[in-house]
Parts: sequence; structure tokens; C-alpha cells
Amino acid sequence: MIIDQQEHFRFWEQASIRDIHVERVTLAKGERTLFTVQSSSFFCMKRGNVLVLLNQSTYSINTFEIIHAPPKSLLEVNAGSDGAEYILISYKAEQGPSYGDEPMFVDKGNYPTHVTYRVTLTQPMMLYEIADRMLEAQQHELPSVPLQLKASFYQWVYHLVEQYYLQPLVVKVTSPVELVMQTLEYLLQNYAKPHTLDSLAATMGRSPGHLSNCFKQVINRGPIDCLIRLRMQKACKLLAETKLPLRMIASAIGYQDAYYFSNAFKKYMGISPQKYRKQCVEEDVTSSAGRNYIVGSPAPCYIPSYDNDNYYQYLDGGSDEMVRNIKRVPVALLMAFGLLLSACSGSSSGNTGAATGDGSTAQSKAPASQVNSSSDNNTNENFQATTRIVNTSMGEVEVPANPQRVVTDFFLGHILALNVKPVGSNGVFMQNPYLEGKVSDIEDISDNLEAITGLNPDLIVTGNAKSYGAYSKIAPTVFLDNSAPVRDQVKELGVILGKEAEASAWLTDFEQMVTSAKEILSSIIKEGETFTVFDGGLSKDITLYGNAHTGRTIHGELDLPMNENVIRSIDPKVGWATISNELAGSYAGDYIFMAVNAKAESFDYSSDPVWGTLDAVKNNELYEIDGYKFYFSDPISVMGQIQDIVDMMEERALEKSKK
Repeated sequence: MIIDQQEHFRFWEQASIRDIHVERVTLAKGERTLFTVQSSSFFCMKRGNVLVLLNQSTYSINTFEIIHAPPKSLLEVNAGSDGAEYILISYKAEQGPSYGDEPMFVDKGNYPTHVTYRVTLTQPMMLYEIADRMLEAQQHELPSVPLQLKASFYQWVYHLVEQYYLQPLVVKVTSPVELVMQTLEYLLQNYAKPHTLDSLAATMGRSPGHLSNCFKQVINRGPIDCLIRLRMQKACKLLAETKLPLRMIASAIGYQDAYYFSNAFKKYMGISPQKYRKQCVEEDVTSSAGRNYIVGSPAPCYIPSYDNDNYYQYLDGGSDEMVRNIKRVPVALLMAFGLLLSACSGSSSGNTGAATGDGSTAQSKAPASQVNSSSDNNTNENFQATTRIVNTSMGEVEVPANPQRVVTDFFLGHILALNVKPVGSNGVFMQNPYLEGKVSDIEDISDNLEAITGLNPDLIVTGNAKSYGAYSKIAPTVFLDNSAPVRDQVKELGVILGKEAEASAWLTDFEQMVTSAKEILSSIIKEGETFTVFDGGLSKDITLYGNAHTGRTIHGELDLPMNENVIRSIDPKVGWATISNELAGSYAGDYIFMAVNAKAESFDYSSDPVWGTLDAVKNNELYEIDGYKFYFSDPISVMGQIQDIVDMMEERALEKSKK
């Protein structure tokens, strides 16, 4: 949004509203709908999740989210695996008289009715109840209905705008290491407060699972375990240096009572608080020479050099990746939580320094695998540090020479075609039937920045220019035009991923397949015959495609000629148009491909008074195709679509030859 809250409310106060219409739409699994939003509209999700293509921008919308679409918007909605239900509230609004001499909005494009924005609802049921009342009122043919709709609509807008400015602020994107550092610093200042994983995650603006995963990834233990370690460090200091009773020490470090604190201390340190204090007194805690230090001697046990790797290799467990991450956390911060004590003791146990029954500190040597990991780790680190500079439409980007953890929102099929398996992608593309059996173990990230960050990607490939900046804060990011020809996309990805050989091999296979398919189809198609691609079956309004979207493979890759009226009527920049079913005859070619929801519908075109008169129907040359499968435009899907078209037409030709 480009207007502030006061102006937003003032606009609606002055606006003249008319032509309000409310519609409820239910989509089955994998079903899609495509239409032009004639007037300003609110797209309100009630159930499931969908991928929305709005004016060439893509949004992953979940339950309790609303998108506002400007007039004349092109809207395509693709349901996920559980289907979906949404409400569309359309309206027309004109700005009323402004306050003062100057108009509120000089540019009409700045009206709240003419901009796209998304709202995450804080009180969704309130808006859904109003929408349901509008749907119910719309069913009655009474003079009072328009006024009732307008009154309810103003209520809707008031609550929506209010919730828009109350929705949670976008959390600054941080890496796992940065999030762990922020959390440790917060705990260092607030260790005496009551904390749970849920409350701590809420404070840091993350989900509990994400926060826990980041801690495990960076320091190989959870945030609550780190909190306990910190509290025990504080308790040891208070027991050794003060005569405070246990109940006061317990309260000072965040425990409810002395009994609970005593049990926790004994479990952690191996002895009771009273015995620990007694041992400290016997060792003369006022003498630095005889003191048994809890978090390490002031003698040079830690090598005070940040470029020395050795003190990290003794951390409890963990992988090379964890060691690389831990190096980025300040040593002083780790020491405060007792996370580097084992560098002195060599302990790899879960306790920071569990005392034995005789008061001495238990020590054990680190496993040989940990001791010897330093040289291996350096080797891996040097390998990971190898990068390349690639030129993109967003400028030069430094990317890994051999990326291992790729995340993509749009280009899942493209990347799989180059024998690279991403760690995360958009769930809608993972449901692509042509990718069945290829997407196991890939995480669904939708457009969730938190989920993407949690995967610790080393490269992000996006087709959404608006998300480029946010993604770039997480990992090296490259932007590709998702409407570019598939050949160009494969070539560019080959360079980005360091898979030029694989890209070249795919292009060779693809050209051979296209050539073979054209040869087969040329033996079936007569010279001068044309093809038309529709979507919608016998619906009242149907979609007509040019060489984009569902028509991309048919008209674009296979070069099957279009009907002349289709060429004249469709804007090449848009690629499709909505027409009345009754006009189908004006656009129908000798062959028709009709996109439908293949799992739920099929139509008897020969019995229809309009379609039954078409030559393609009379000659049995209308082919129903799965609109969901033909939605996808990645390399694997395009090859699958070409094969499907050839198979259908060959089979039909064979049937005719037998008659």
C-alpha cells in the first residue's frame, strides 16, 4: 500500500459505492479457474490453499488471507491438494469530494480501489460473517437488498482496513546464525523471566519448530537447553560468591521455588547446590590461586584468536556445517552459556562440567572423529567458498560453484530437468502430475520467508521480482523471467547451476522430440487445417487461448496453426480472452483442444445446440485435455504435454482408420 491509514479510511468515507456482487466459489483438488476481474474485487480465502496468478504476479494464499485486485485484473486460481473455497466480493467505487483545496489522490492509480495488496486477518470470523450475510441477502429479490449490501459492504471495508494496519509487521529476514545470536543475547538479558519454547519463539517472531531447528543447526542443542545452561552458570556464581539462601538464588535465575531449583541443579551439575557451595568454601573461594573455576580458568585455556579453528571442534556433536555456523557466533556469547567449556575439559557430555561425587570435575577426551575433523572441515570450507559470478536481469550475482541446497518458487521442474533436486519449492508445483515420484523430501515453502530461511539455502531461484529483495537477504538469489521460452530458461539455469552439460543434453533431447512429434502430426493434419484451445467445457463463459498458458505447448512448441479469428482477437501480451459459449463457432478450428478438470468432468459436445454444429465435433476432432496438467510450463511438463497430444491424436487417427 502507498497510502497511510488516515487517508485509507478517509477515502472510504467519501467514496460512492455501487454494483456490489458477492460470489462463493468451491474448487476441487487441482482444479483451477481463470477470469478477468471487471471491477475492483476482494478475493477472500475460506478453506484450503491456492496459487493465485494476478496480473503476472504470483501469490500463495492460505486460509484467513485476502487479496485486493484492481479493475481489469487477470486472475487465475489454482487449488492445492485439499481443494479450496473462496469468496469474491466485487464493487465499483468513485472518489467523493475531498477535504480542502487539494484532492486526496491526484493519480487515480493510487486509489485504494486500484492497487493490489494482501491482508493477513487478525479476526477472520468477523469478516466471514459479514460476507455470509451479503451472500444470503443477495439471494432475495427485494428492493431493500442493494441498500443492505451497501451497509454490509461498508462494515466489511471498515474491519478489513482496520485489520490491514493491525496485521503483524514483516519480520526482518535473518539467517539461522543471526537468529541464534539474537535469541542468546535476549536470554542473556532476560534469563530470570519465565520462558517456554513457544513464548521464546513468539518473542523472536518465529515458530517454535523454526527456532528449535535453527538452534540445532547452529549449536547442536535447543534454546531451552541453552537457557538452562546459562541459569546454571549464574547459580554457580551466586553459590560461590554469596551467602544468599537457595530460595533467593532460585528466584534470581528464574525458578519458581528452591526445591525445583535444587533438583535442576543436581541433574545438571551432578551434586546438590548445598554441596557445591560447601566445596567452594573449602577451596577458599576468595583465593584466585585455589579456586576451581566453573567456566574456565583465566589462564590461556582458550586461544584468544578468532582465526583459530581448534576450540570449535570440541563442541558436543555436530557436523561440519554446524562448526562453520558456530564460528560466526561471538566466543564471549558462547562462553556465557557454558557452550565452550568443553574446549578446556574435552568433555562431550550433555553437562557443562558435571562434578563427581568427590567434588572433582569429570573430564573425558573428545572422540577421535571430532579431534581430526579440523582438517576435513577446512577442506569442505574451501570447497564451499568457491563461487562464480553470473549475469542476470538483476545484475551480477555471486553464486556457489556447485550449489547443494537450492530453493525455488517457480522453477522446480526446470531444476529437476537438470538433475538437481531442490531442498524447497512451492507446494503447488510439487503437485504437478508430470513430476510424480520426483519431489519426495522436498519441503513446501510457499512464499514463507521463515520456511525458506529454515532450509539454510545456498542458492534461491525465483520468478517473482517483488520477492527478489527479501530472498537476497537469505541467500544468493537469481531472478528468471517465468514467461520466457522454456529453451532460454533451461540455458540460463544451466549457467546458474553449473549444469551447462545437462542443459545442452536436455535441449538436444527436446529438439529431437519436437521434430519427431511434428513429423507424426504432419501425417495426420491436412494442409490449411487449424487448431483452437478452449477452457471451460460447456460453461456459459469459456476461455480462449493463444500461444501462452494452456496454448503454449500446442501453438508455441508444436506450431499447430491458430484460427484466424483467434489471432485477431487475442492480445499476444495477454495470451488469452474470455468469450461467451455461444461465440465458440467463430473461433473454432478444425481441431479443438478443450481444457477441463479431468478428474471431475467431461461433456457431451455433440448433443449441445452450439457445439454440436461445429465441424471439429462432427468429425470427432475435439480432444479434452487435463487443464491442470497443461497449466505447467517447465521442461518436464512440456515434454509430457507434447507426448500426450501426439498419443491422443495418433489414437484417434487409428480409430478412424479402422472404421
